Amino acid sequence: MSYHRTILPVVFGLLVMTLLCTGCLASEESPEIAYSETASPELAWITTSMTDVATGERFTIKDLAEQGKPVIIHSFAVWCPGCSMQLLESTKLLTAYPDKYVVVALDVDPNDNAEKVRRHQESNNFKGIFTAAPTDVTRSLIKAYGPGFIQSIPQTIIICDKTATYLEDGVFRADVLKRALDELCS
Repeated sequence: MSYHRTILPVVFGLLVMTLLCTGCLASEESPEIAYSETASPELAWITTSMTDVATGERFTIKDLAEQGKPVIIHSFAVWCPGCSMQLLESTKLLTAYPDKYVVVALDVDPNDNAEKVRRHQESNNFKGIFTAAPTDVTRSLIKAYGPGFIQSIPQTIIICDKTATYLEDGVFRADVLKRALDELCS
């Protein structure tokens, strides 16, 4: 009996870690762009107030989208190497096109806090707005895009003209992101 009590939690834990890490094993190639249905603009992930970990300023995705620049949203976790690759590519995009886009990095791991996210951004010199996503935001993203949105990270959403478009999971090189932005925002 004690064998089953010990082995079942271990097997369950391994299964959960496998699901969480599947999206973090990114290849060198960028996936093809695949778009999905747009989300309702009234969902909590768009309207919930969040805090930029670098500046302490409050923001909502809706407020950022209403400023007129395309908004690129990435889900990530500080322990995810594929996520760091994606954030590096977005930093390259922001460096090449300063003031043209807004990048928001949403840490969806409930074990990460604002300080951990801030240190991750700072130590990697990532550009953009970084936040530890509140539970309401994470739940709303799951409602809009399914559980894969947080189980297989990084994920990317682009908002142009107040329309949110989900690009699927995986790492997108800066040039592929630029092409998607050109297609969606022109």
